[in-house]
Amino acid sequence: MSLGGQSSEHSSVTRKALLTVGLGGATFLITNALNQPQHVQITLSILIGGIALIIRFLVDFENRLAAVEKLEKDGMTEMKHLVGDAYSQISEATELFGLIEASALQTDLVTQLVRNSTQISPTSPPIVYHFVQAKIKETSDFLKQLAEGGTVTYYGEDRDWLLGLTRNATVSIDAISMTAVDHDLWQSEIGQRYLDAQRRAAGSGKRVRRIFVLDSPGMADDPAIRRACEEQRDMRIDVRLLDRAAVPPPLRVQVRDLIVFDDTLAYETNPTTTADPKHAQIAETRLVLTDSRVKECAQLFRELWDVSRDPDAAHRNA
Repeated sequence: MSLGGQSSEHSSVTRKALLTVGLGGATFLITNALNQPQHVQITLSILIGGIALIIRFLVDFENRLAAVEKLEKDGMTEMKHLVGDAYSQISEATELFGLIEASALQTDLVTQLVRNSTQISPTSPPIVYHFVQAKIKETSDFLKQLAEGGTVTYYGEDRDWLLGLTRNATVSIDAISMTAVDHDLWQSEIGQRYLDAQRRAAGSGKRVRRIFVLDSPGMADDPAIRRACEEQRDMRIDVRLLDRAAVPPPLRVQVRDLIVFDDTLAYETNPTTTADPKHAQIAETRLVLTDSRVKECAQLFRELWDVSRDPDAAHRNA
């Protein structure tokens, strides 16, 4: 008990004692003034003083009981809130774990992501914390868009999606390569990694096809184009050439740089607009998962494949 509490309790006892003595003394004086017998004076003084003391104790007891009841009520309310919050968190965690278990993704990979994210210490430099926070949000948004089966856009040139999808394709990779987008791709670092991933895919039995769309028929004799065709054919990639002029009129506005993976996902790149196509850069990259649009992309590739020609035949005709 604190010093203040002891002082307050001592003061309360003193007041009770003084009140009892005061009432007893007053009763004694009154009965004495009325010439009552001495035993009556003493009895009434003790009785009235005792009654006053008991009443005082009852009042204090009621006040203390009310305070205890209020404290108990407040404590129960707080306990209910704490228990409710705890159950809510447990319920949410249980639901989340159930969703993870039911997910098509490997459970250990998801839990590993969560566990590793907790390793970021509160004492980490602010730039590390903010960078990790941004990457987690980016990944979360990316997964949400993929799950909804829409379109995911990356502004600029992507490499992670391209290499990841190529390495994880299970059936086929069908690509349309535009000179405005891929003019320097095959000699670049990412182009070499992309080709290696395609080589591995073709070597494991997956169908890999590419259509080189030429801005003019004379480009079929371009050493860079011929070298790219030969290298990719050596990697067991089926390659064909297609002149823009040979594209059927209804399809000309649809021809663009794209890759269809497993006939279920389309990867599109849009170049910047420049006077010289060789100076064009990739403005944005899109992953398309909408079923109708993916089917359109797959159909476009098939129709262009049918009107394209073998590089050797093109060279002989030239």
